[in-house]
Amino acid sequence: MSRRSRTVLFKSIILIYLLINSAFSLWAKEEQNWQEASGFEPAVLPTLFPVSTSPAALSLNDLARLVSGLPTGQPALKAIEEDQAWIKYRAFLDQAWKKLETQQLSLIEAWSKSELSSEREKTDFLFYPFGGPDLVTALAFFPQTKVYLLVGLEPGGYLPGPDDFQTRSLASYFSDLQTILSDYFQKGYFITREMTEDLNPGRINGVLPLLCLFLERTGHTLTDLKRVEFDEQGQLFESEYAIPKQRIKRPVGFKLTCLQTDSGQSQAVYYISCDLSDERFGPGTKFFSYLNSLDHWSCLIKSASYLLHFKNFQHLRQLLLNKSQIIIQDDTGVPYKDLLADHRQIKLYGRYGAPVKDFSKMEQKELQAAYENKDRVKPLPFHFGYHWRSHLDSLIIAEKNPSGGRQVE
Repeated sequence: MSRRSRTVLFKSIILIYLLINSAFSLWAKEEQNWQEASGFEPAVLPTLFPVSTSPAALSLNDLARLVSGLPTGQPALKAIEEDQAWIKYRAFLDQAWKKLETQQLSLIEAWSKSELSSEREKTDFLFYPFGGPDLVTALAFFPQTKVYLLVGLEPGGYLPGPDDFQTRSLASYFSDLQTILSDYFQKGYFITREMTEDLNPGRINGVLPLLCLFLERTGHTLTDLKRVEFDEQGQLFESEYAIPKQRIKRPVGFKLTCLQTDSGQSQAVYYISCDLSDERFGPGTKFFSYLNSLDHWSCLIKSASYLLHFKNFQHLRQLLLNKSQIIIQDDTGVPYKDLLADHRQIKLYGRYGAPVKDFSKMEQKELQAAYENKDRVKPLPFHFGYHWRSHLDSLIIAEKNPSGGRQVE
């Protein structure tokens, strides 16, 4: 073969390589975009149950206690619980949780007993749009509710088992959990852009570990886990929670069944990964039809990026006004002027502060004016919302008015 022929051949090989690599890169990017849009959960570690450990030997509750920094008493998990990474993580959680209970959760529970006594008794279904994994706030306001439904963009994910830590270190996994929890314990909310990275499959892997942690730490025993999807008519159906063999599009999520350890009361926690903007959510869509079929909601909205103030969330905004018997929210929820137009009975708590700098253009003059009437505003003894530095926390209770007339107490 001549020198010129060899040169031509070499250039051809390089060109073919570049074409193949370019095509693969484009496919990988499209695959990533599709997964992010559809909520598909890829079949990667960690998994629900490790391959070499029988689910009969390790229960869902055992694995939930492991990520919660609570001892399991299971021989299969002994090596993990004796590792310094887990011991350090447990010490962090014990201390942080004690502080959270003292400075936040106990205050919310005492306040809600006083200010939401009748609503707590009537609420069997609590809807928390944009709540993501923030189950602990919902439990503090409504500890006896039968069904909780939280919605976020993040995938459901999986719990780790012993075999998963053969492919990654204990230290990195529990360090990732400690990082995201430290931020939450300090601010009182999860940041969406940070969850996108922290909850990816190579790290914490979805919201499931966090929801399990919150349930275990609030005195619950987990008994069952199911995948949740919706048919075209909006009917909810359940299936085994295993790694899917084919792609699953949003809305998709899971149902955790648990028992309150003290009372034995059964409760269900649903998490649904769904885009709630008008493009994906509205009349005729699966999740909208499901929610619209339910009666007597209570609704909790906190640290919601003021999404309900934008035109592309009008379907959800109107659904909340139509269906929610009571809405408990900060200023990022349903605009105050819309609550007034809906003739809601409104109670105001705390202090109104201008939106934080990320949302500086979302100030509500009507709400600010209402808070200036000090005789109608009650104190708020706990942090609620974005103002974790200034503590200019505001809370609004907006209840359907039986008489149909507007009333601000």
